Amino acid sequence: MTLTLDNPKSVKLQVKNINLIQKQLRAIKKEVSLTIKEINQQATQTAPDSLISVGLDLLGKRKWAGQLRQSTRRAIQSDKISLRQPYMDVKDYIDQVILEGDKIKLKAEQYLAE
Repeated sequence: MTLTLDNPKSVKLQVKNINLIQKQLRAIKKEVSLTIKEINQQATQTAPDSLISVGLDLLGKRKWAGQLRQSTRRAIQSDKISLRQPYMDVKDYIDQVILEGDKIKLKAEQYLAE
């Protein structure tokens, strides 16, 4: 996104284009957020107690069963973070671009006010 302060009519058109780009970016950001939400849901749904953990509980080895469940939860959390990190990066980048668009629009408003 660039802004050329050449004449008021052109600047107004450029602002409209920036608004359109920002609207498209917000739509993409919604899709990315939904993907992140799906990753989070899949991670929580794939975490049933393992048979080994249940077996250890039945045999009275509760400490080992607890440690096994904890390590399973940590592994799932680690996988979830690594799966969603690229999407979080894209989401942050979209926010930065939208912010830059807002800064450019402010400059355009200042120009048009003069």
